[in-house]
Amino acid sequence: MTYCSRCCLQKAIRIFNLIVNLCGVGIIIYSLWLEKKWYAGVSELPSHSSLPQPWFISTCLGVGIAVCFSTLIGHMVANCITGSNLCIYIFSVCSLILLQVGVIVTILFRIDWASEISQYIDENHEEFESFVRFHLLMCRLITVMVVVLQVNVMGLAVILWCIGTDPRRHNHSLDPPDFAQSFLVASNMPLPDSMTEAAGIKCDDLDEVNPQESFLSYVKSVFRMQLLRRFTSR
Repeated sequence: MTYCSRCCLQKAIRIFNLIVNLCGVGIIIYSLWLEKKWYAGVSELPSHSSLPQPWFISTCLGVGIAVCFSTLIGHMVANCITGSNLCIYIFSVCSLILLQVGVIVTILFRIDWASEISQYIDENHEEFESFVRFHLLMCRLITVMVVVLQVNVMGLAVILWCIGTDPRRHNHSLDPPDFAQSFLVASNMPLPDSMTEAAGIKCDDLDEVNPQESFLSYVKSVFRMQLLRRFTSR
């Protein structure tokens, strides 16, 4: 199959958007489950009313929603890619990524949630403390991983925007047909590149214009060539 670089980039953007979208849905489900476990564990603590709000869980949930929103825009842009649409998409999603990075760094990395929560947990609830520490680390890793995937998608979109979004067309001149060719010569031979290029066929349609020759048609063409040589030799 013949593809140009634009086709490969467009398909890669669609695949990456699908992967990031699945990750966003997974982050939302994980955050809702973690919030449920948090409130179930906090209800058993003696001083649960003075515990700080679990903003790290809310941050993880917000990142999942933002990721799903950005991939939804990405799917819409991938179906009708133009230069202006792609430029607006790159600018909006880059702004969203910068906002995500700022919130993640401020809430998940600059605040020591483990030490703030540990002072409200006694020795009888150390299991809940280890649970919070583990999932705090998981939230950090998941959010960083998703941001890296989003940056990869943006990199592909920027490359596509730089090389242009119009499909590749070739403008070579059409060679004149050879009317002296015998009718015994195989007529199902693949067209020359100049004919398909002059017709302005996109790279996605080349396979339909030039299908691969089967073994049976190849044998027929060889047999016809042998007959042609015998007739011309006489």
